[in-house]
Amino acid sequence: MRQPKVTATIPDTPGEFPETIDWDVSTNELMLGAGRIGPVSHAMWIYQVSGKQVIRQWFSYRKKNRERPQIGDRRPPSPLGDIQPDHWLPEYTEELLNVLNVLGLLLDLEPRQADVLSRIVEGPLVPAGKVGDVEKSA
Repeated sequence: MRQPKVTATIPDTPGEFPETIDWDVSTNELMLGAGRIGPVSHAMWIYQVSGKQVIRQWFSYRKKNRERPQIGDRRPPSPLGDIQPDHWLPEYTEELLNVLNVLGLLLDLEPRQADVLSRIVEGPLVPAGKVGDVEKSA
């Protein structure tokens, strides 16, 4: 797959600060407010680590409204959390392109990783008491 690039500039004015991110199935592009980045495959869009969708999680820390719902009794948030940019930063776009490139590389590696895991699982077992013997013979 080609490397993702900006296909429609993400506006950098306070009034157009992206509040949502979505994936357009017809164009294989991410939509960040009025901005677009593509190509982004469906596999990249839904890629998860520890049950969290990577792209959505990344965006949640950079979107306009970063408030989290309060769950249970918590201490009040630090006032430092109020210090945030009032517009989309160029660094965010650069970071997102880097995240997308890494996701693409990880997806490219999956078949080889699955092959290695399969060969390990299907390979011979070494009983715990024999580990020292195996190391000596290597």
